[in-house]
Amino acid sequence: MPTTQRLLTFGALMAIALLVAGCASVSGSGEYNRSYDFATVERTAVVSVDGIGGQAARDQVASMFNQALLGRGYSPVERSQIKTVLTEQDFSRSDVTTASGAAKAGEILNVDSVVLVNVPEFGDDMSMSGQMVDVSNGTILWSASGSARTGADMTRRAGQILGAIGGGIIGAEVGGDGDTGAILGGVGGAVGGGVAGDALSTQRQEQTAVLVDQLTRSLPARGMVSDDGE
Repeated sequence: MPTTQRLLTFGALMAIALLVAGCASVSGSGEYNRSYDFATVERTAVVSVDGIGGQAARDQVASMFNQALLGRGYSPVERSQIKTVLTEQDFSRSDVTTASGAAKAGEILNVDSVVLVNVPEFGDDMSMSGQMVDVSNGTILWSASGSARTGADMTRRAGQILGAIGGGIIGAEVGGDGDTGAILGGVGGAVGGGVAGDALSTQRQEQTAVLVDQLTRSLPARGMVSDDGE
């Protein structure tokens, strides 16, 4: 393959791969109790992140919510402190996945409200919901849900395509048999490109943070009163 044609082919495929990899979308909406005075809420705690198997992932999501809550004027309890207190009180993960159970945990933590997060899908297609619950009576103060497509799977496929093409070009140049070298180089490139695509954990974290931000935008900033001024 002539050098110019080779470069044009590789360049076009790279542009396509980058375009596909960038196809990510985030959407979400929520509602809050309009008769509630959020000025009464100061301390809050993200007591439950459900739906994700890994502890590290749950902690990351909780930290993202804590950051968003701080931005809305609330004072979230640190994640490790929540774990320590609930462990001492023999609370299991399942005990705090309901509004009533979370409210009981909130009483022990001495907070005004608790936040529950559910992430039923955590991958290339991600969905998430969140609720804030009044500790004193278990009333749901705020609820939101949304979804995001990270594009990670598309990025992985794009990496495989680029790796295969790049490996094929190199294989064709160095292989004794041009066709054989191209095939072997393409296979090796596809494997390497796939691994590189799978390593985009930073992109997934960024998309998760954007989704958390999207959901918490519907949470009233602390001190906001109802529309009726009550």
